[in-house]
Amino acid sequence: MSREFNGRPLELLAPAGTFGIYKSMIRSSCDAIYCGGQVLNMRMIRKGYNFSHDELKEAVFLAREVGKKIYITINSLIDEKEISQAEDYLGFLEEIRPHALIVQDAAILDIVRESGMTLPLHSSVMMNVHNAEMIRFLARQGVERVVLSREMTLQEVRLLAEQTDVELEYFTHGDMCVTHGSQCLYSSYLFGMSSNRGRCLKPCRWPFTNLDGEKPFPLAVKDLSLYSHLGDLVLAGISSLKIEGRMREKEFILDLVNRYGGALDRFLDDPLGGAQADAGEIEEFKKRDYSTGYAFGNPGIENINTRGEGSGQFYSTGKMFSTPTQEKEISLSIPPEEVPFQPEAGLSLKMTVRVNTVAQARLALDCGADRIYLSAEPFAPDRPASFQEIQALYGECSQQGRELFLALPRMMKAGQIELFRAYFNKKPALTGVLAGHAGIFEMIDVREYSIVCDSAMNLYNARAVGFYTARGASGWTASLELPFDSLAALPGDVKSRGGSLRGEVVLHGLPGVMYMDHDVSRIQEDQISLETQVSRLTLRRDWWDRSHLLPHKELCLLPRLPALVNGGYRFFRLELQAYTLSDSESIMKTYRQALDEPARAVEFFHTLKSCSGGYTYGAHQF
Repeated sequence: MSREFNGRPLELLAPAGTFGIYKSMIRSSCDAIYCGGQVLNMRMIRKGYNFSHDELKEAVFLAREVGKKIYITINSLIDEKEISQAEDYLGFLEEIRPHALIVQDAAILDIVRESGMTLPLHSSVMMNVHNAEMIRFLARQGVERVVLSREMTLQEVRLLAEQTDVELEYFTHGDMCVTHGSQCLYSSYLFGMSSNRGRCLKPCRWPFTNLDGEKPFPLAVKDLSLYSHLGDLVLAGISSLKIEGRMREKEFILDLVNRYGGALDRFLDDPLGGAQADAGEIEEFKKRDYSTGYAFGNPGIENINTRGEGSGQFYSTGKMFSTPTQEKEISLSIPPEEVPFQPEAGLSLKMTVRVNTVAQARLALDCGADRIYLSAEPFAPDRPASFQEIQALYGECSQQGRELFLALPRMMKAGQIELFRAYFNKKPALTGVLAGHAGIFEMIDVREYSIVCDSAMNLYNARAVGFYTARGASGWTASLELPFDSLAALPGDVKSRGGSLRGEVVLHGLPGVMYMDHDVSRIQEDQISLETQVSRLTLRRDWWDRSHLLPHKELCLLPRLPALVNGGYRFFRLELQAYTLSDSESIMKTYRQALDEPARAVEFFHTLKSCSGGYTYGAHQF
């Protein structure tokens, strides 16, 4: 089977969760199949699914026998302890020669480059590719296809197709996450079960209320279905139409793929008369209400699901993934077992602070901050600082020997890219930028401005750090999802690979645990509360109308500060965007003292007064 449109190859890409499903799917109307092995992929939570090495080898053989393609996912974040396993697994995949690998962690790009592997690479949706700069950056690293962010409209996709030469893949049907790809940390914050490692327990599907009398609703979106818009997808320049469903049963997913294949063929056979398939033809596959997602614009609150699996049940058992659970409070009744703190001579620990406004930045200077990250996506009602305000602030920082960075939005579509490009063409006085996505390396000249990788870039291991350091990053921030032992060891792992010691850890604050475009308030409220049965979270809207879900309890690693210093960290960040000036001042003064006297960290911890629901180690407690 070979599909094309005006000479351009097209592909219907189908999922297979087991080898049994795969053997049936290979005879279906799809052109290619994606699947995963027993390790390092994003579908690790259902028992009995995924492929053994022998099954993967046979799957590649079967695909070549019938003239179809197979893509193997190695698309989870990789712990340092799993690097050797990843290297061995990649070696095996190089031997069996699937048509491509689907990857998320930059460590995989680094291993592939260093080992001289020749397998084609596709970037996973978990790379959250959403602008031409990201595509160009990935193309330079050998990526031949990108799975686009689920939040891209088809109009935006068409623009990317015109501006780049990389193949574009787009989700066409299935279960979609409410947050931007790789930007949901709540499962790991609560349970240590990372959605970026295929272990999400879906707290988004708990019942939430927003205190306005409405009935509880999940933060789960309707199923995507573009069955009636296949022609629109093709005209947007998409090469691969992807169906989600690796955890679906065989009969369900096989019949769905064949239905899509038939509709696509009718369009290709008759582009005018067959342009729009009847949505009623797939009504029987409805698990949740259907939506066109972001294909034709931001769907807003109407995309939130209120029926069926929106309750958070497993497909196979009908049980809930998880039930409403409180964020775990820090307990010092049993002190952590750690190596005794032995400070080196001349130890200097740097306090870095992310702030919302210039006024908060000046307060940070007064409180002894060594580096300020001034947010370019401030929480409303505040606006981004003006060019003149930043110039004045930089002058004040320079006089005191401090650094000023602009913290760029973690998601920047074409319009924002153009605004920031125009801004930097004016050569603003800044030390550098805090980068939330890889496209920044195409925008910013590292000879003019330092680039520090933010936690949003999900640096989970030393190879990923080395990958970005080799491309000009002068600093990096550890992932907020790392277990504590891995977090503390990461600077040493980086050093052992000859990398930079300028690693940074988020020590305190209210980091966003979900980052999304949905306006749950319906009326663009700057701030609302969302309650579960056990806690209250806060949803903050930023200047660009994106929403940040903040946890109930503040992340606080102060009691573990000696262990982090022992591990090699010298930069410690306070995430204070959501705090008032008075609360910010109190927190910064305490942490300045603690960083000057880290041996007294537990003593200083007991002087803190929570500004929210208490303190937690978040994912770092696991």
